[in-house]
Amino acid sequence: MDIADRIERSKSTERIDYTKIGFDGRGDPLVKVESSDKIMVSPVWMLEDDFEGSMYADYIAEHPAYDDIYVRSQLLQRIERAAESLDDKYKLVVRAGHRPLAIQRRLLRECAQDYKDDHPDATDQEALKHARTFVSDPDISQPPHCCGAAIDVELFDIDSNKLVDFGSAMNVDDEISYLHYDQISPEQKANRMLLLSTMLEQKLASVAFEWWHFSYGDQTWAWFYGEPCSFYSPVDI
Repeated sequence: MDIADRIERSKSTERIDYTKIGFDGRGDPLVKVESSDKIMVSPVWMLEDDFEGSMYADYIAEHPAYDDIYVRSQLLQRIERAAESLDDKYKLVVRAGHRPLAIQRRLLRECAQDYKDDHPDATDQEALKHARTFVSDPDISQPPHCCGAAIDVELFDIDSNKLVDFGSAMNVDDEISYLHYDQISPEQKANRMLLLSTMLEQKLASVAFEWWHFSYGDQTWAWFYGEPCSFYSPVDI
């Protein structure tokens, strides 16, 4: 699958049948993501008013030793290569990696509740269906972040000293977060394509509903590349 095929694949909104994806249980350790000349580690829990970040902050308050971003070592190698491949004007901003299962379940629950708050006539099942678009349900799949197999990233423009404009903030559970959403400016679309192609070149997988999310070795990656097995299962630190 060349890069053009990967970009085309990234447009798919097919629902993944996780029961058809095996698991080979690779012993790849979780490692800490460090800032460097090309990588800026800036966790979501350091951002103001971030829906997900506030949940991490609450978790870290109870588990202070967790205050870092961790991913599987094979994913980190690909992230580092992706960052190095960027034009000198950019840094890769890493916002989140591994996610404890407790946060995953809270994210799903609160995303569903937010939908019900905005749509009072929605049933619990309709709200859960909406939430599952943006948050993997650990009762039906192996959430990529909980496996340490996924990373949330954006770009920083050194020349302008600003974050690159992707048309929306991260962790917005709305259609504007869809990777190929077309109601944004040409510049914002180009920025999304730059990030997408950079990550796909390292054989990471994207998801259709979040422009910032990429993974390696999880069930989504296995589906994306037609692999029979995922490598990683959920793990807590």
